[in-house]
Amino acid sequence: HHSYRSFLGITCLMQISTRKEDFIIDTLMLRDDLHILNEAFTNPNIVKVFHGADSDIEWLQRDLGLYVVGLFDTHPAARSLGFARNSLAHLLMHYCSLSTDKQYQLADWRIRDMLHYARADTHYLLYVYDRVRADLLTKALGRPNLLQLVWDQSRTVALK
Repeated sequence: HHSYRSFLGITCLMQISTRKEDFIIDTLMLRDDLHILNEAFTNPNIVKVFHGADSDIEWLQRDLGLYVVGLFDTHPAARSLGFARNSLAHLLMHYCSLSTDKQYQLADWRIRDMLHYARADTHYLLYVYDRVRADLLTKALGRPNLLQLVWDQSRTVALK
């Protein structure tokens, strides 16, 4: 998302990772065709994993007319697990022993040579999701279901 030269900003790139492939979508170039993603994005049988989805959901809806059903947000999951830091960088270090470079996080995403950074941001997210889910189930033994709590929090974000 780019907001340096715009009051509301604009979604410039979208990163989508599956368990086998990573995709970087130029939303500026393909804006008129992205509505086809709603078929997958609104399918409740496909889990969509985000980290810190609050703003992303708003931007997808406002900029691209895309809606998300079946959201799991790893940020409230990290909070429920009691991590000292809830950032994606911290989760990647904790679960993947991977140090990420966040220098481009607030960069001008209209610049198109940041693909490696963009890809790295979601490449490990499904693995983190698997590990966070397992940890939520383990931590919840004998207590209210933490995993269901995170699903509920994620659903609230998606319904904005």
